[in-house]
Amino acid sequence: MTRTDANHHWTRDGPQTSVICIGFPFRLFITAFFRLTITLVLFPAWMGAWRGVAAQSETPVTPGVEVLVDAFAARLEGKRVAILTNPSGVDRAMVSTIDRVRELPRINVIRLFAPEHGLRGGLAAGEMVKGGKDPVSGLPVVSLHGASRRPSRDDLKDLDIVLYDIQDVGHRTYTFVSSLTYLMEACEEAGVAVWVLDRPEPMGGKHFGGPMLDKANVSFIGVHDVPQVYGMTPGEWARLIQRERTPRLELSVVPMRGWRRGMTYGELGWVWVPPSEHIPRWESSFFYAMTGTLGELGVVSEGVGTPLPFEQIGAPWIDARQLARALNRPALDGVKFRPTTFRPRYGAYQDKTCFGVQIHLTHPKTCQPYRVSDLILTTLARDYAGRELFKPGSNDRYRMFLKAVGDGMFANALSSDDGFETYRGRARARLEDYARRRQAVLIYE
Repeated sequence: MTRTDANHHWTRDGPQTSVICIGFPFRLFITAFFRLTITLVLFPAWMGAWRGVAAQSETPVTPGVEVLVDAFAARLEGKRVAILTNPSGVDRAMVSTIDRVRELPRINVIRLFAPEHGLRGGLAAGEMVKGGKDPVSGLPVVSLHGASRRPSRDDLKDLDIVLYDIQDVGHRTYTFVSSLTYLMEACEEAGVAVWVLDRPEPMGGKHFGGPMLDKANVSFIGVHDVPQVYGMTPGEWARLIQRERTPRLELSVVPMRGWRRGMTYGELGWVWVPPSEHIPRWESSFFYAMTGTLGELGVVSEGVGTPLPFEQIGAPWIDARQLARALNRPALDGVKFRPTTFRPRYGAYQDKTCFGVQIHLTHPKTCQPYRVSDLILTTLARDYAGRELFKPGSNDRYRMFLKAVGDGMFANALSSDDGFETYRGRARARLEDYARRRQAVLIYE
Protein backbone atom coordinates (compact mmCIF):
# COMPACT_ATOMS: atom_id res chain seq x y z
CA MET A 1 0.00 0.00 0.00
CA THR A 2 1.26 3.52 -0.79
CA ARG A 3 0.51 6.54 1.44
CA THR A 4 1.23 10.20 0.69
CA ASP A 5 1.30 13.20 3.07
CA ALA A 6 2.53 16.78 2.85
CA ASN A 7 6.18 16.01 3.66
CA HIS A 8 6.98 12.46 2.46
CA HIS A 9 6.16 10.11 -0.34
CA TRP A 10 6.06 6.58 1.01
CA THR A 11 6.39 3.52 -1.19
CA ARG A 12 6.92 -0.15 -0.57
CA ASP A 13 10.68 0.63 -0.79
CA GLY A 14 10.52 3.21 2.03
CA PRO A 15 10.42 7.01 2.23
CA GLN A 16 11.75 9.33 -0.45
CA THR A 17 12.09 12.88 0.96
CA SER A 18 10.48 15.49 -1.22
CA VAL A 19 11.47 19.17 -1.53
CA ILE A 20 8.75 21.79 -1.08
CA CYS A 21 9.78 24.92 -2.99
CA ILE A 22 8.91 28.30 -1.36
CA GLY A 23 9.80 31.52 -3.22
CA PHE A 24 10.38 29.42 -6.36
CA PRO A 25 13.08 31.26 -8.42
CA PHE A 26 15.55 32.12 -5.60
CA ARG A 27 15.10 28.92 -3.57
CA LEU A 28 15.41 26.79 -6.70
CA PHE A 29 18.65 28.56 -7.67
CA ILE A 30 20.15 28.13 -4.17
CA THR A 31 19.16 24.47 -4.06
CA ALA A 32 20.56 23.74 -7.51
CA PHE A 33 23.81 25.59 -6.73
CA PHE A 34 24.23 23.70 -3.44
CA ARG A 35 23.67 20.34 -5.11
CA LEU A 36 26.09 21.13 -7.93
CA THR A 37 28.80 22.20 -5.47
CA ILE A 38 28.41 19.04 -3.40
CA THR A 39 28.55 16.92 -6.55
CA LEU A 40 31.71 18.58 -7.84
CA VAL A 41 33.44 18.21 -4.49
CA LEU A 42 32.40 14.66 -3.70
CA PHE A 43 32.29 13.08 -7.18
CA PRO A 44 36.05 12.37 -7.38
CA ALA A 45 35.96 10.79 -3.94
CA TRP A 46 32.93 8.70 -4.88
CA MET A 47 34.65 7.54 -8.06
CA GLY A 48 37.86 6.73 -6.19
CA ALA A 49 35.95 4.71 -3.64
CA TRP A 50 34.06 2.89 -6.42
CA ARG A 51 37.29 2.03 -8.20
CA GLY A 52 38.75 0.77 -4.94
CA VAL A 53 35.75 -1.50 -4.36
CA ALA A 54 35.91 -2.69 -7.96
CA ALA A 55 39.64 -3.43 -7.68
CA GLN A 56 39.13 -5.31 -4.43
CA SER A 57 36.35 -7.37 -6.03
CA GLU A 58 38.65 -8.58 -8.82
CA THR A 59 40.22 -11.90 -7.95
CA PRO A 60 43.98 -11.92 -8.57
CA VAL A 61 45.18 -14.79 -10.72
CA THR A 62 47.18 -17.27 -8.67
CA PRO A 63 49.46 -19.89 -10.30
CA GLY A 64 49.09 -23.57 -9.52
CA VAL A 65 52.24 -23.67 -7.38
CA GLU A 66 50.76 -21.17 -4.92
CA VAL A 67 47.46 -23.06 -4.86
CA LEU A 68 49.43 -26.22 -4.11
CA VAL A 69 51.23 -24.59 -1.17
CA ASP A 70 48.06 -22.96 0.18
CA ALA A 71 45.55 -25.77 -0.22
CA PHE A 72 47.09 -29.13 -1.14
CA ALA A 73 50.44 -29.37 0.62
CA ALA A 74 49.08 -31.83 3.17
CA ARG A 75 48.47 -34.35 0.38
CA LEU A 76 52.21 -34.38 -0.32
CA GLU A 77 53.26 -35.16 3.24
CA GLY A 78 55.30 -38.34 3.46
CA LYS A 79 55.59 -38.58 -0.33
CA ARG A 80 58.75 -39.04 -2.37
CA VAL A 81 58.64 -36.30 -4.98
CA ALA A 82 60.47 -35.24 -8.15
CA ILE A 83 59.95 -31.98 -10.04
CA LEU A 84 60.08 -31.28 -13.78
CA THR A 85 60.52 -27.53 -14.16
CA ASN A 86 62.73 -24.71 -15.46
CA PRO A 87 63.30 -21.00 -14.65
CA SER A 88 59.68 -20.16 -15.54
CA GLY A 89 58.44 -22.35 -12.67
CA VAL A 90 58.10 -19.63 -10.05
CA ASP A 91 55.43 -18.07 -7.86
CA ARG A 92 54.37 -14.43 -8.21
CA ALA A 93 57.22 -13.35 -5.93
CA MET A 94 59.74 -15.01 -8.29
CA VAL A 95 60.52 -17.81 -5.83
CA SER A 96 61.32 -21.07 -7.62
CA THR A 97 58.82 -23.91 -7.42
CA ILE A 98 61.74 -26.09 -6.36
CA ASP A 99 62.27 -23.91 -3.29
CA ARG A 100 58.55 -23.57 -2.51
CA VAL A 101 58.04 -27.33 -2.50
CA ARG A 102 61.22 -28.09 -0.55
CA GLU A 103 60.15 -25.66 2.17
CA LEU A 104 56.98 -27.68 2.82
CA PRO A 105 57.17 -29.92 5.90
CA ARG A 106 57.54 -33.69 5.69
CA ILE A 107 58.03 -33.80 1.91
CA ASN A 108 61.03 -35.57 0.44
CA VAL A 109 62.13 -34.04 -2.89
CA ILE A 110 64.41 -36.72 -4.31
CA ARG A 111 65.40 -35.44 -7.77
CA LEU A 112 64.75 -32.92 -10.52
CA PHE A 113 64.02 -33.41 -14.22
CA ALA A 114 65.37 -30.98 -16.83
CA PRO A 115 63.57 -30.20 -20.13
CA GLU A 116 64.96 -28.58 -23.29
CA HIS A 117 66.98 -25.41 -22.52
CA GLY A 118 67.95 -26.84 -19.11
CA LEU A 119 66.70 -26.89 -15.54
CA ARG A 120 68.11 -23.42 -14.87
CA GLY A 121 67.91 -22.25 -18.50
CA GLY A 122 70.68 -20.81 -20.64
CA LEU A 123 70.88 -23.54 -23.28
CA ALA A 124 70.04 -23.00 -26.95
CA ALA A 125 67.20 -24.68 -28.81
CA GLY A 126 68.12 -28.27 -29.60
CA GLU A 127 71.23 -28.23 -27.39
CA MET A 128 71.81 -31.37 -25.37
CA VAL A 129 70.99 -31.02 -21.68
CA LYS A 130 73.31 -32.76 -19.25
CA GLY A 131 72.24 -34.46 -16.05
CA GLY A 132 74.25 -34.43 -12.85
CA LYS A 133 73.74 -32.24 -9.80
CA ASP A 134 71.81 -28.98 -9.56
CA PRO A 135 74.32 -26.36 -8.31
CA VAL A 136 71.57 -24.43 -6.48
CA SER A 137 69.69 -27.13 -4.57
CA GLY A 138 72.30 -29.90 -4.67
CA LEU A 139 69.67 -32.35 -5.91
CA PRO A 140 70.41 -34.86 -8.66
CA VAL A 141 69.18 -33.85 -12.12
CA VAL A 142 67.92 -36.21 -14.83
CA SER A 143 67.97 -34.79 -18.36
CA LEU A 144 64.89 -35.22 -20.53
CA HIS A 145 66.64 -33.62 -23.49
CA GLY A 146 69.77 -35.67 -23.80
CA ALA A 147 70.44 -39.28 -24.76
CA SER A 148 66.83 -40.00 -23.79
CA ARG A 149 63.75 -37.80 -23.75
CA ARG A 150 61.69 -39.78 -21.31
CA PRO A 151 62.39 -40.98 -17.77
CA SER A 152 63.57 -44.55 -17.35
CA ARG A 153 62.14 -46.97 -14.82
CA ASP A 154 65.18 -46.40 -12.66
CA ASP A 155 64.51 -42.65 -12.73
CA LEU A 156 61.01 -43.28 -11.36
CA LYS A 157 61.33 -46.41 -9.21
CA ASP A 158 61.66 -44.62 -5.85
CA LEU A 159 59.04 -41.92 -6.50
CA ASP A 160 55.41 -41.44 -5.54
CA ILE A 161 54.70 -38.21 -7.44
CA VAL A 162 56.29 -36.08 -10.15
CA LEU A 163 55.31 -32.40 -10.13
CA TYR A 164 55.30 -30.50 -13.44
CA ASP A 165 55.55 -26.70 -13.48
CA ILE A 166 56.67 -24.93 -16.67
CA GLN A 167 55.26 -21.87 -18.41
CA ASP A 168 54.35 -22.83 -21.95
CA VAL A 169 53.62 -20.77 -25.08
CA GLY A 170 50.61 -22.67 -26.47
CA HIS A 171 52.22 -24.00 -29.67
CA ARG A 172 52.56 -27.68 -30.55
CA THR A 173 56.22 -27.45 -31.63
CA TYR A 174 57.39 -25.98 -28.31
CA THR A 175 58.74 -29.11 -26.67
CA PHE A 176 57.71 -28.74 -23.03
CA VAL A 177 54.33 -30.38 -23.66
CA SER A 178 56.18 -33.18 -25.46
CA SER A 179 58.27 -33.74 -22.32
CA LEU A 180 55.09 -33.67 -20.25
CA THR A 181 53.51 -36.27 -22.54
CA TYR A 182 56.51 -38.60 -22.36
CA LEU A 183 56.64 -38.13 -18.58
CA MET A 184 52.98 -39.12 -18.28
CA GLU A 185 53.50 -42.25 -20.36
CA ALA A 186 56.53 -43.31 -18.33
CA CYS A 187 54.77 -42.62 -15.03
CA GLU A 188 51.73 -44.61 -16.11
CA GLU A 189 53.96 -47.62 -16.74
CA ALA A 190 55.81 -47.15 -13.43
CA GLY A 191 52.72 -46.49 -11.31
CA VAL A 192 53.85 -42.98 -10.35
CA ALA A 193 51.37 -40.11 -10.07
CA VAL A 194 51.76 -36.83 -12.00
CA TRP A 195 50.62 -33.48 -10.67
CA VAL A 196 50.51 -30.54 -13.08
CA LEU A 197 50.78 -27.14 -11.38
CA ASP A 198 48.81 -25.14 -13.89
CA ARG A 199 49.80 -21.90 -15.63
CA PRO A 200 48.10 -19.63 -18.17
CA GLU A 201 48.14 -20.14 -21.89
CA PRO A 202 49.75 -16.72 -22.57
CA MET A 203 47.72 -16.02 -25.71
CA GLY A 204 44.49 -16.55 -23.77
CA GLY A 205 43.67 -20.19 -24.52
CA LYS A 206 40.59 -19.14 -26.49
CA HIS A 207 41.65 -19.42 -30.13
CA PHE A 208 42.98 -22.58 -31.72
CA GLY A 209 43.91 -23.53 -35.25
CA GLY A 210 46.58 -24.22 -37.80
CA PRO A 211 47.61 -27.52 -39.40
CA MET A 212 46.93 -30.73 -37.49
CA LEU A 213 49.50 -33.50 -37.08
CA ASP A 214 49.73 -36.52 -39.39
CA LYS A 215 50.95 -39.79 -37.92
CA ALA A 216 53.84 -39.76 -40.39
CA ASN A 217 55.11 -36.48 -38.93
CA VAL A 218 54.99 -37.33 -35.22
CA SER A 219 58.21 -36.23 -33.54
CA PHE A 220 59.50 -34.45 -30.45
CA ILE A 221 58.24 -31.15 -31.96
CA GLY A 222 54.84 -32.68 -32.63
CA VAL A 223 53.94 -35.42 -30.23
CA HIS A 224 50.12 -35.50 -30.36
CA ASP A 225 47.42 -34.81 -32.93
CA VAL A 226 46.44 -31.25 -32.09
CA PRO A 227 46.59 -28.07 -34.20
CA GLN A 228 49.72 -25.95 -34.02
CA VAL A 229 47.94 -23.46 -31.71
CA TYR A 230 45.97 -25.75 -29.42
CA GLY A 231 44.31 -23.30 -27.03
CA MET A 232 44.85 -25.12 -23.72
CA THR A 233 46.77 -24.62 -20.49
CA PRO A 234 49.37 -27.24 -19.48
CA GLY A 235 46.82 -28.78 -17.13
CA GLU A 236 44.24 -29.05 -19.89
CA TRP A 237 46.86 -30.55 -22.22
CA ALA A 238 47.60 -33.17 -19.56
CA ARG A 239 43.90 -34.01 -19.26
CA LEU A 240 43.72 -34.52 -23.04
CA ILE A 241 46.78 -36.80 -22.98
CA GLN A 242 45.35 -38.81 -20.10
CA ARG A 243 42.05 -39.20 -21.93
CA GLU A 244 43.64 -40.24 -25.22
CA ARG A 245 46.97 -41.90 -24.29
CA THR A 246 47.42 -42.62 -20.57
CA PRO A 247 44.03 -43.63 -19.12
CA ARG A 248 45.59 -45.58 -16.21
CA LEU A 249 47.77 -42.69 -15.03
CA GLU A 250 46.94 -41.08 -11.70
CA LEU A 251 46.82 -37.45 -12.82
CA SER A 252 46.06 -34.40 -10.70
CA VAL A 253 45.87 -30.86 -12.05
CA VAL A 254 46.32 -28.14 -9.44
CA PRO A 255 44.38 -25.34 -11.13
CA MET A 256 45.03 -21.63 -11.10
CA ARG A 257 42.70 -19.38 -9.16
CA GLY A 258 41.11 -16.47 -10.98
CA TRP A 259 42.19 -17.22 -14.55
CA ARG A 260 39.49 -16.98 -17.20
CA ARG A 261 39.58 -18.22 -20.77
CA GLY A 262 40.58 -15.40 -23.09
CA MET A 263 42.75 -13.68 -20.45
CA THR A 264 46.19 -13.00 -21.92
CA TYR A 265 49.37 -13.04 -19.87
CA GLY A 266 49.57 -9.26 -20.16
CA GLU A 267 46.40 -8.95 -18.08
CA LEU A 268 47.75 -10.90 -15.09
CA GLY A 269 50.05 -8.33 -13.55
CA TRP A 270 52.76 -11.02 -13.37
CA VAL A 271 56.41 -10.68 -14.33
CA TRP A 272 57.25 -12.75 -17.41
CA VAL A 273 60.11 -15.18 -16.90
CA PRO A 274 61.37 -16.35 -20.32
CA PRO A 275 60.95 -20.13 -20.66
CA SER A 276 63.69 -20.02 -23.34
CA GLU A 277 66.08 -17.40 -24.68
CA HIS A 278 64.07 -16.50 -27.79
CA ILE A 279 60.81 -15.98 -25.90
CA PRO A 280 61.89 -12.82 -24.02
CA ARG A 281 58.39 -11.31 -23.62
CA TRP A 282 54.96 -12.77 -23.15
CA GLU A 283 53.97 -11.37 -26.56
CA SER A 284 56.71 -13.56 -28.05
CA SER A 285 54.25 -16.46 -27.75
CA PHE A 286 52.21 -14.84 -30.51
CA PHE A 287 55.23 -14.19 -32.71
CA TYR A 288 56.56 -17.72 -32.24
CA ALA A 289 53.21 -19.05 -33.46
CA MET A 290 53.36 -16.71 -36.48
CA THR A 291 56.89 -17.39 -37.75
CA GLY A 292 58.41 -20.33 -35.88
CA THR A 293 57.35 -22.85 -38.54
CA LEU A 294 58.87 -20.75 -41.32
CA GLY A 295 62.11 -20.54 -39.33
CA GLU A 296 62.55 -24.33 -39.43
CA LEU A 297 63.14 -24.18 -43.18
CA GLY A 298 65.94 -21.61 -43.00
CA VAL A 299 65.08 -19.94 -46.32
CA VAL A 300 63.85 -16.76 -44.63
CA SER A 301 65.13 -15.30 -41.36
CA GLU A 302 62.52 -15.29 -38.61
CA GLY A 303 64.43 -12.68 -36.63
CA VAL A 304 66.40 -15.15 -34.51
CA GLY A 305 69.81 -13.57 -34.00
CA THR A 306 68.29 -10.09 -33.65
CA PRO A 307 66.69 -8.30 -30.65
CA LEU A 308 63.27 -9.23 -32.11
CA PRO A 309 63.23 -13.04 -32.39
CA PHE A 310 60.17 -14.34 -34.31
CA GLU A 311 58.90 -10.74 -34.51
CA GLN A 312 60.26 -10.03 -37.97
CA ILE A 313 60.95 -11.95 -41.17
CA GLY A 314 63.24 -11.12 -44.05
CA ALA A 315 65.87 -12.12 -46.56
CA PRO A 316 68.35 -10.25 -48.79
CA TRP A 317 66.15 -10.80 -51.86
CA ILE A 318 62.76 -9.69 -50.41
CA ASP A 319 61.08 -6.42 -51.43
CA ALA A 320 60.11 -5.11 -47.98
CA ARG A 321 57.44 -2.63 -49.07
CA GLN A 322 55.82 -5.04 -51.46
CA LEU A 323 55.70 -7.77 -48.83
CA ALA A 324 54.23 -5.39 -46.23
CA ARG A 325 51.50 -4.34 -48.67
CA ALA A 326 50.65 -7.95 -49.49
CA LEU A 327 50.46 -8.99 -45.84
CA ASN A 328 48.42 -5.93 -44.77
CA ARG A 329 45.90 -6.35 -47.61
CA PRO A 330 43.72 -8.99 -45.88
CA ALA A 331 43.63 -6.78 -42.72
CA LEU A 332 43.87 -9.65 -40.25
CA ASP A 333 42.64 -8.85 -36.74
CA GLY A 334 45.26 -7.75 -34.24
CA VAL A 335 48.36 -7.32 -36.42
CA LYS A 336 50.04 -4.83 -38.72
CA PHE A 337 53.12 -5.35 -40.90
CA ARG A 338 55.78 -2.65 -41.30
CA PRO A 339 58.65 -2.70 -43.82
CA THR A 340 61.99 -3.11 -42.07
CA THR A 341 65.68 -3.90 -42.51
CA PHE A 342 67.79 -5.98 -40.13
CA ARG A 343 71.02 -7.96 -39.91
CA PRO A 344 71.02 -11.21 -37.87
CA ARG A 345 74.08 -11.81 -35.68
CA TYR A 346 73.50 -15.57 -35.94
CA GLY A 347 70.95 -17.92 -37.51
CA ALA A 348 69.70 -17.66 -41.09
CA TYR A 349 71.54 -14.99 -43.14
CA GLN A 350 74.06 -14.33 -40.39
CA ASP A 351 75.78 -10.93 -40.86
CA LYS A 352 73.79 -10.26 -44.05
CA THR A 353 71.34 -7.39 -44.53
CA CYS A 354 67.76 -8.66 -44.72
CA PHE A 355 64.71 -6.82 -46.01
CA GLY A 356 61.26 -7.77 -44.81
CA VAL A 357 58.59 -6.87 -42.29
CA GLN A 358 58.25 -6.41 -38.57
CA ILE A 359 55.01 -7.77 -37.14
CA HIS A 360 53.24 -5.45 -34.72
CA LEU A 361 50.75 -7.00 -32.30
CA THR A 362 48.02 -4.34 -32.07
CA HIS A 363 45.18 -6.23 -30.36
CA PRO A 364 46.20 -9.45 -28.57
CA LYS A 365 42.60 -10.28 -27.69
CA THR A 366 41.51 -10.58 -31.31
CA CYS A 367 44.72 -11.82 -32.91
CA GLN A 368 44.67 -15.40 -34.19
CA PRO A 369 48.36 -16.12 -34.81
CA TYR A 370 47.85 -19.31 -36.82
CA ARG A 371 46.06 -17.19 -39.44
CA VAL A 372 49.08 -14.91 -39.56
CA SER A 373 51.37 -17.92 -40.05
CA ASP A 374 49.15 -19.22 -42.83
CA LEU A 375 49.16 -15.80 -44.51
CA ILE A 376 52.95 -15.41 -44.33
CA LEU A 377 53.64 -18.88 -45.72
CA THR A 378 51.12 -18.65 -48.57
CA THR A 379 52.15 -15.10 -49.49
CA LEU A 380 55.82 -16.05 -49.73
CA ALA A 381 54.94 -19.15 -51.73
CA ARG A 382 52.89 -17.07 -54.19
CA ASP A 383 55.02 -13.93 -54.54
CA TYR A 384 58.36 -15.75 -54.66
CA ALA A 385 57.26 -18.84 -56.55
CA GLY A 386 60.35 -18.68 -58.73
CA ARG A 387 62.57 -19.36 -55.73
CA GLU A 388 60.70 -22.59 -54.88
CA LEU A 389 60.99 -21.82 -51.19
CA PHE A 390 58.78 -24.73 -50.14
CA LYS A 391 59.82 -27.31 -52.71
CA PRO A 392 59.66 -30.78 -51.11
CA GLY A 393 63.07 -32.29 -50.50
CA SER A 394 64.95 -34.86 -48.49
CA ASN A 395 67.33 -32.50 -46.68
CA ASP A 396 67.25 -32.15 -42.90
CA ARG A 397 65.81 -28.61 -42.97
CA TYR A 398 62.81 -29.65 -45.07
CA ARG A 399 62.18 -32.69 -42.87
CA MET A 400 62.14 -30.43 -39.79
CA PHE A 401 59.83 -28.01 -41.57
CA LEU A 402 57.47 -30.84 -42.48
CA LYS A 403 57.41 -32.06 -38.86
CA ALA A 404 56.76 -28.52 -37.64
CA VAL A 405 53.90 -28.05 -40.10
CA GLY A 406 52.54 -31.47 -39.17
CA ASP A 407 50.08 -31.79 -42.03
CA GLY A 408 51.79 -33.07 -45.18
CA MET A 409 48.96 -31.90 -47.40
CA PHE A 410 49.45 -28.33 -46.19
CA ALA A 411 53.21 -28.52 -46.76
CA ASN A 412 52.75 -29.88 -50.29
CA ALA A 413 50.11 -27.27 -51.09
CA LEU A 414 52.69 -24.52 -50.55
CA SER A 415 54.50 -25.70 -53.67
CA SER A 416 51.33 -26.36 -55.69
CA ASP A 417 49.10 -23.95 -57.58
CA ASP A 418 45.82 -25.63 -56.67
CA GLY A 419 46.49 -27.68 -53.54
CA PHE A 420 44.87 -25.48 -50.91
CA GLU A 421 41.22 -26.03 -51.77
CA THR A 422 41.52 -29.75 -51.15
CA TYR A 423 43.55 -29.14 -48.01
CA ARG A 424 41.10 -26.66 -46.48
CA GLY A 425 38.14 -29.02 -46.69
CA ARG A 426 40.08 -31.78 -44.96
CA ALA A 427 41.51 -29.37 -42.39
CA ARG A 428 38.07 -28.04 -41.45
CA ALA A 429 36.81 -31.52 -40.60
CA ARG A 430 39.90 -32.30 -38.51
CA LEU A 431 39.62 -29.02 -36.57
CA GLU A 432 35.94 -29.65 -35.86
CA ASP A 433 36.84 -33.04 -34.43
CA TYR A 434 39.60 -31.46 -32.34
CA ALA A 435 37.17 -28.85 -31.01
CA ARG A 436 35.04 -31.66 -29.55
CA ARG A 437 38.06 -33.41 -28.06
CA ARG A 438 39.34 -30.18 -26.55
CA GLN A 439 35.99 -29.18 -25.09
CA ALA A 440 35.85 -32.39 -23.07
CA VAL A 441 39.00 -31.53 -21.08
CA LEU A 442 38.75 -27.78 -20.51
CA ILE A 443 39.01 -26.61 -16.89
CA TYR A 444 38.40 -22.86 -17.21
CA GLU A 445 35.46 -20.97 -18.68
